[in-house]
Amino acid sequence: MAALASLNTVVGALFILMTFLLMVSRQIQSVLRAFVGQSLLLVLSTVLLALLHHSTELAVVALITVAAKVIVIPGVLTRTLGQELRARREIESAVNVPVSLLLMLGLTVLAFFLVAPLLGPPAARAAVNLPLGLAALLIGVYTLAIRREAVAQVLSLMAIDNGVFFAGVAITTSSAIVEAAAGLEGVMVVLVVAILTRTIAQHLGSTEVSSLQQLGEGVPR
Repeated sequence: MAALASLNTVVGALFILMTFLLMVSRQIQSVLRAFVGQSLLLVLSTVLLALLHHSTELAVVALITVAAKVIVIPGVLTRTLGQELRARREIESAVNVPVSLLLMLGLTVLAFFLVAPLLGPPAARAAVNLPLGLAALLIGVYTLAIRREAVAQVLSLMAIDNGVFFAGVAITTSSAIVEAAAGLEGVMVVLVVAILTRTIAQHLGSTEVSSLQQLGEGVPR
């Protein structure tokens, strides 16, 4: 049990590092790969906690996560967006990378301070997942606010969902029916968004949010 808990701590550290990478990557392809890596680490942590808690429900959640976030969602985005759109330019951001890294580090420290009062000896196994999950959520919200590319914003939303799950699997072993429904709904949402994004890109040549806003306001391109 101690070995599993220690391994989960290592996975947690890699999870937050992958979250940082996901948020500072400048190309869609790199962001997508980082999202897959983050999702795989979420799955690994879920499996470790399933073993610690002897929970079949958490094992089912891990399977759902693999299917939805490691296989289906990346596959849909890869096929729908195409290589040209994924790699042709850098993602624009309202804040530069060094400042963003400092802010994300601050959000991670803040998450630990916020969660620390809630953790006691009975919650030792959740000591890593709760603050790091909250940190991933806060970082995702921050990145969603500063990115100017629609596809990158979608992946930021999915990263926020990963943060919520990373924290949630540490504090519940309830039925996986709700998680399964949420996972399938997430796949459908990403599918629709990806198809719409591809359509917009084909007709307008861009998925940059500012360009779409200007189009909606009637400003000539």
